[in-house]
Amino acid sequence: NYYCTSGNDWLTGSVFIMLSQVVVVLALLLATVSAQDIVSDCPIPNGYFADSIQCDKYYECVDNVLTEKVCVDGMAFNDLNHRVEKCDFIYQVDCTSRPELQTPQASENCPRANGYYAHPEPNRCSAFFFCNVGHANPLVCPESLVFSLKTGTCVWPDEAGRTGDCNAGNVVNFTCPKEKSIVAVAHPRYADPEDCQYFYVCINGKVPRRNGCNFGQVFNSVLGACDLPKTVPECAEYYVDYFTEYFATLKGNVPAPEILQAAVNSGYKVPEVAKRIRVRPSSSSFATGPDGVRRRRPTVTGADRPEVISPFHRPQIADEETIRQELEKNPPPPKAPVRRRRPSRPLSGRRTTTATTTTTTQAPPPPPLDYPAEDYVYYDDYPADPDADTALPGAAVPASRLPPRTTSRN
Repeated sequence: NYYCTSGNDWLTGSVFIMLSQVVVVLALLLATVSAQDIVSDCPIPNGYFADSIQCDKYYECVDNVLTEKVCVDGMAFNDLNHRVEKCDFIYQVDCTSRPELQTPQASENCPRANGYYAHPEPNRCSAFFFCNVGHANPLVCPESLVFSLKTGTCVWPDEAGRTGDCNAGNVVNFTCPKEKSIVAVAHPRYADPEDCQYFYVCINGKVPRRNGCNFGQVFNSVLGACDLPKTVPECAEYYVDYFTEYFATLKGNVPAPEILQAAVNSGYKVPEVAKRIRVRPSSSSFATGPDGVRRRRPTVTGADRPEVISPFHRPQIADEETIRQELEKNPPPPKAPVRRRRPSRPLSGRRTTTATTTTTTQAPPPPPLDYPAEDYVYYDDYPADPDADTALPGAAVPASRLPPRTTSRN
């Protein structure tokens, strides 16, 4: 209530009341406009949405309340599904329309804190680093593959598109022979002239890719496929030295199943294991246990089999004079020709790597395992050259046009 002493006082009070009401109305209007602005930034009330300019920035909307977020350095926001909050490596996200990124947090061998990056030495084509929170973990692509700067994965040299020493022609030390057009082969195969276990597939007869057979096999030039060593004369003894050394130095008398299987398949004569025993109870021998109960005590006898000399059961070593006399009486047979390169160990099919742990709340995923398997063997999925004649994919090359294979390393 206002008590006016004059007409002027009454007028002043009325104006004050009106101004107060106007202020309240304006405040409500501003609040409404501000609320409308916030709501308009969220396309829908709930979800995750990419920034229109910066590829590693995004927004979370919860009941029309917008919160700005940023991926860890080296990763970008993947907006394929607005219901999923997901940051992927930069090369896995299309940042064409939003190319800006946060300031790099570089360290040694890591241009950014997280991701996969090529080795700084340009001639180290297959070497790269997995960077996890600034820590560089060195990795190497499987044999015959190189690191791709575009995809951050290991690919064939001709797919990597790298230059200099990492150019496909420099990485693969092989040139596809020029075949006549009558050869109906889309992707002919040629034996590696230096290694029995490997061969080259010439994509559309032009681009070579080095492939390998399974452990225990060699490449058969006549069939154009992997085969047992005994069927390829020049590679019949390719694994002999390897298996001989393996079984001679084996500890525990238990060979690895994959190596034992490969040795048998390759035709290698696997040595006998240590002499087995048979346990046979004796009716005349008893032993009293701690509980006072008499029980039969087993008698261990040798198995009924001839004595076997093997890497697991060696005879007593004779002195040098005895050995010399034996060699004079029975000279050893001439040594076989030196083989090309030592065979590769059994291939697991997928290379595994161990990612380092991190204390960040948004750690990058482990290294990818999407590069080609190490056991190449057969390929029927190579792209066909549109200019090439129709042919059977991966067919063998006629033996008359195969390059000669040497039986020893130069």
